[in-house]
Amino acid sequence: MLRAFWTWLPFASGTYRAFDEPFAYAHNRWFFDKSIWQRMFRTMNSCGFNAVVFANTHPFPFMVDLPAYPDARVISEEDLRGYQQMCHWIFETAIEYDMAPFLLFFSIYFPVPMLESRGIDPAEASKPTDLAFEYTHYCVRELLATYPELAGVFADASEAVYQPTDLPGYSSRTRFLQQAVVDSVDAVRPDAALYLRGWCGSAKDFVSGIKRRAGRPLVFSVKYTYEHLVDPNPDPVFREWVEFAGAPNVAAELWISNFEPWTSFSYDTAEGILDNLKDLGCVGFSIHPLSLYEWPRTSDTGFRYQFQRDLVWYSVWGGAGFDRLLNQGQPKWLLRNQKLIHGFQAASRIMELLALYFAGDKQNQWHPQFCSIRDYDGAPPHLFSIEDMLHLDDQPVFNGRDWWHEITGDKVVHLAEYVESGTPGDAYGPEELIEELTDLAEQAVSAGETGMRSASGEKELPSFARDAFCMGRLGEFYVERLRAALAHARGEDAEALEHMSRALGLYRDIRSVDRFHRAPFRVITGRCALICDWIDVIHALESEYEDASKGEFKLGINYPIGALEGVP
Repeated sequence: MLRAFWTWLPFASGTYRAFDEPFAYAHNRWFFDKSIWQRMFRTMNSCGFNAVVFANTHPFPFMVDLPAYPDARVISEEDLRGYQQMCHWIFETAIEYDMAPFLLFFSIYFPVPMLESRGIDPAEASKPTDLAFEYTHYCVRELLATYPELAGVFADASEAVYQPTDLPGYSSRTRFLQQAVVDSVDAVRPDAALYLRGWCGSAKDFVSGIKRRAGRPLVFSVKYTYEHLVDPNPDPVFREWVEFAGAPNVAAELWISNFEPWTSFSYDTAEGILDNLKDLGCVGFSIHPLSLYEWPRTSDTGFRYQFQRDLVWYSVWGGAGFDRLLNQGQPKWLLRNQKLIHGFQAASRIMELLALYFAGDKQNQWHPQFCSIRDYDGAPPHLFSIEDMLHLDDQPVFNGRDWWHEITGDKVVHLAEYVESGTPGDAYGPEELIEELTDLAEQAVSAGETGMRSASGEKELPSFARDAFCMGRLGEFYVERLRAALAHARGEDAEALEHMSRALGLYRDIRSVDRFHRAPFRVITGRCALICDWIDVIHALESEYEDASKGEFKLGINYPIGALEGVP
């Protein structure tokens, strides 16, 4: 089974449509530190991983010469040689640690100097023009010829690669991937493994319209539950890909945007997903870091690197296993504090429940940990207000709220529906959510408090305990918010204000306890990085409470949170 972890390459070919590469590029000195890579590979190998995905929107100007496109150059000749030399060393070192190296790139993309020299409007740059076909085909050929160490590539044709004249069964994405990527791989490196990201394409179109020469295997990388970790069961879209492509030709891709800046203790969920992939017969999976834009470092000042902080988490995914770690007596803090793990796991289940219940469009526009949502108008994220909770139909980002039923098979009732007609006996509604959150929060807070005052001497335990405690407090926060919304819907605004006040106090408690994280945080939201601190959310909550005290319950667009970097 493919067990791959992602690492984001700190390159920057431009500033448009960027997944925060400009920030990574400005802080890229770690890329040249060989000790970090060695520690990373050694740790991930010990967890059971056998592959690594080096991801970047457009890495080619940093990796290959591109003599046919001199206007694609973004760095000096000296720097280019330095990057190339380091890339060779990284790929070779990965192999030494039994890690198959893969490169992931996005399509269609041009470096900024190339856009300027050719007069291409960035807004039009993602169209599948002749130049896009030729340039991408050339880049892929040069890449594989330059780096024989690569085991293969992950390629992506995004939702922007679309033409109004597309015909059913053979879209622009299908044609682009076939001609610009698949044909070039087969021409230069027919032995290379090829993964196509299928998250925004049609399974039927991709499977029928894209073929490798001589019947060579072609695998589709598909998001398991879109961009949140919510449940062991896959999203229906993933099952659709398994049906059309066949399980041996599908790999799960796991985005996890609903935990940062905290770690995850969802070991049962991870093991459940692995069991499902095995039962289905899928080829394997690739997993993103819990805090993608912080990798390899973590915002938690108690740990320098995420692969250290998340050792148990990665061991479960890599197959080394939770029980095996305990049997080996590692890590010692866990061995001596096993009784706390159940409470820690309850903390993570809170994050899963909140992400699943208010699923939104299943993308990462919804951040339960920051009580924020981001609509598709390019504006910064804003507070998920009490009024928003009662008007999900008015917000595009929550149009996909049947996700609960699609994942769990159970009916779900949201607040507005509940106020109108209650919850049927065979459905999951606000009462059930409040009851479950209350129980989980009690377990999480108790375990967190015990861990934070532990006298056993572990330096790691307090950090994990703080994360569990804060997730527990977040569960309590949402219980009060849910009760406030229901009271407001009944016209009992005085009661609603009491619950809002308690919720505000709980969020302030999160900030006071979680002061060991660096600020501000960089979190995923769409194609951008949300620059956020706890205080931003608190200010929004305070403003909402002040308005509600005057009888004005407003939609969250009136309460922006944080600043947005990148272009939507």
